[in-house]
Amino acid sequence: MRRVTALAAILLVLGFPAMALSAGAAFEQLLAELDTLRAAHDVPGFALTLVSGRDGLQTGAGGVADRDSGRAVTPDTLFRIGSITKTFNALAVLLLDEQGRLELDTPLHKIVPDAPLENPWADTNPVRIAQLLEHSSGLLDITREEFDHNTPFATLEAAFAFRPQARVVQWPPGLHSVYSNANAGLVGLVIEHVSGQDYADFIITRLLLPLGMRSASLSDDATTRRRLATGYDTDGKTPIPYWHMIFPPLGAINATPREMGALLELFLRRGRVGSEQLLDAAAIERMERPATTLGARAGLTYGYGPGLDQSLYQGFRWYGHTGDGDGYLSSFGYNRTADAGYFLTINAFNHDALRAMRERVQDFLTHTLPAPQAPATSIDPESLRPLTGSYAAVTRRFQWQGPARQDADRLQIVLEDGALYTRTAKGRRRLIPVTAQLLRREGQPLATIAIAVQDGERYLQADFGNYRQTGELP
Repeated sequence: MRRVTALAAILLVLGFPAMALSAGAAFEQLLAELDTLRAAHDVPGFALTLVSGRDGLQTGAGGVADRDSGRAVTPDTLFRIGSITKTFNALAVLLLDEQGRLELDTPLHKIVPDAPLENPWADTNPVRIAQLLEHSSGLLDITREEFDHNTPFATLEAAFAFRPQARVVQWPPGLHSVYSNANAGLVGLVIEHVSGQDYADFIITRLLLPLGMRSASLSDDATTRRRLATGYDTDGKTPIPYWHMIFPPLGAINATPREMGALLELFLRRGRVGSEQLLDAAAIERMERPATTLGARAGLTYGYGPGLDQSLYQGFRWYGHTGDGDGYLSSFGYNRTADAGYFLTINAFNHDALRAMRERVQDFLTHTLPAPQAPATSIDPESLRPLTGSYAAVTRRFQWQGPARQDADRLQIVLEDGALYTRTAKGRRRLIPVTAQLLRREGQPLATIAIAVQDGERYLQADFGNYRQTGELP
């Protein structure tokens, strides 16, 4: 159990607001609240790192890294950060781009001629590097059978050979964004072919070490095992063995919460860590801006950019990424208005716990800021009547899923009482036009939905799915 200063504990009991405390005491109070949430969800341990322009780096932890030994979690305990590895992949590619060794628009086959990929649209619409980074390649996700192995594959080529039939592009590249771990494996091949280095060697020597992340690793060597927190299942009690991912680029990095502060600094300082400019500010801005989907081409700035996802919480826009590992969950995010970011990790596969703890952290970092306001618009909803009609889901994430398989995969857009609404089996929600092609949900400060036409078909794209208009309303 983490020790909390007497002052912070007393003020917490009394409900004294964090804003009245010193920065250090407020952080201690936050850690105490997170420790309470951890215990309530039966999570063994957690760690948190904050970086802000006002308070610099703050880091702390609570609970145990291993239930059997009682070893405490510290900011220097190693955790598997899972898919946050994809953020490092994007940084690696943009570093190679800055060096003039590739361009994001380059077709994959020009860099990896023998890439294990079957693309029916290859002649006119090849898969490009940026589409792999933004998950708009058209590839479905890999299955659990492919995901983990007792021993690592010797090469990325060998990993792809394990299940080559899974590398079939399902829709024209650059149309929709659907999260797929197969994309990360191909990005790893790109990094290897362009750099001439093994993927892990490049990530360590060109990114992790320059960031000061000297404790980080991509394997389960003896040093890593000694410092790694034990991962537990959803119950927080059943340990899960260390499995090797079929593609290290999809989630193999082990890192300490303290050293993850460098990643937050890199984004908040526009490519600078300490006195070193590791990446141009333009590269950071590119990661924050999706560009390869139909929605992005229609002007939508909300979505998955190269290695960075976006989310809204209490109206605030957060850039970052989550990471799932066997027995671990992690999340990092930053808000530019607050000039602050966080890295949060737990050693249990409990999404409810991570969500509750993350929301408390986000509240902590933004509670003094005014609520974001939506821009004023003057678009007549009646002019958007062509957008109304029935829509059916057209994408899926896994092969075993079928599109439009149930009511949840269908929606209608209706114009009622001079306002647009989505209507699903779960009810009706208002849509507010921002432009002729972009819309936001009620209560959102920015457009999160795009409706645009390609090849004579009208599509709706949002973080809840991709849909094609199937007909007018009866």
